[in-house]
Amino acid sequence: MARPARLIAEVRPDPGLEALRLTDLVAEYCVALKVAGRSPRTIRWYRDHLAEFIGFLERSGDAATLADLRPPVVRRWLLALTARRDRPLAPSSVAGRVRTLRAFGSWLAREFDLSDNPLRGVPVPRVPEQLVRSLRETEIRALLAAIDGSEQPERDRALVLLLLDTGIRLSEAAGLSVHDLDLIEGRCRVIGKGSKERVVPVGRKARKVIRQMLVRRGNPKGPDPLFVGADGRPLAPHGFQQVLRRLSARAGLTVRSSPHVLRHTFARSFLQNGGDVFSLQRILGHSPSSLQVTRRYVDLLDDDLREIHRNASPVDRMV
Repeated sequence: MARPARLIAEVRPDPGLEALRLTDLVAEYCVALKVAGRSPRTIRWYRDHLAEFIGFLERSGDAATLADLRPPVVRRWLLALTARRDRPLAPSSVAGRVRTLRAFGSWLAREFDLSDNPLRGVPVPRVPEQLVRSLRETEIRALLAAIDGSEQPERDRALVLLLLDTGIRLSEAAGLSVHDLDLIEGRCRVIGKGSKERVVPVGRKARKVIRQMLVRRGNPKGPDPLFVGADGRPLAPHGFQQVLRRLSARAGLTVRSSPHVLRHTFARSFLQNGGDVFSLQRILGHSPSSLQVTRRYVDLLDDDLREIHRNASPVDRMV
């Protein structure tokens, strides 16, 4: 009779490795991620989540070791996170932490030639799909009108129109330099997730406003940041968010406005105006294998269909 397979929870590393401290292993893991070309933001994301897990393990005062990296321990940590009274984690945040730990476990298995990922038995929680609200045309016009009261109206107008016209991510916009934009051909070179480079089209009106901003700044040179703060330093990601929060408040918008909302607004408008899902996939920087992720943006049109039906319903229009 064949021997029953061992449970994943019972897979343990070599006894000589169990005493290795997790803090040292995480530090080495971050070095490996850097060598592999992962972005600083991604590395920081992994490091912070792993440090959070280690902090949970070391509450008793004992140093966390590789022996603690087991599914039952991880499940207790996740349960503690979701049961927090002050601020329980959202399902998406829990899923992100599980993915981080499983990726760390996969690296450990390769690095130390373990028989298996010690955390492969921890399932990634299902995350309910939630549509991010996108701005309607009246809200976009109100947002643009609010720019007239800004301290740097040329910059803020260029910032909003570029995000609306390209759908690029916050991190991508914050990393742009002047030479990344071809204002003649209407192209923008961005570095996306995984340090992957792509070229995104930029429309005529957005290019005109960007050109006006650069002229106002004295035509900065190619390597200079595209967007800067009042002090002339590169505008950090939180600076983009602050700009949009101020504009939203000034415009009296009831919906939260952020770079991510403008990305969804671009996707919805692109599809609504006749763009196809495959072109949208390339513009947004989704991998070819993530078509389902791109297709979720199609759901943004549901509200538009309902509005069209309200105005064109044969039964409702009957006298």
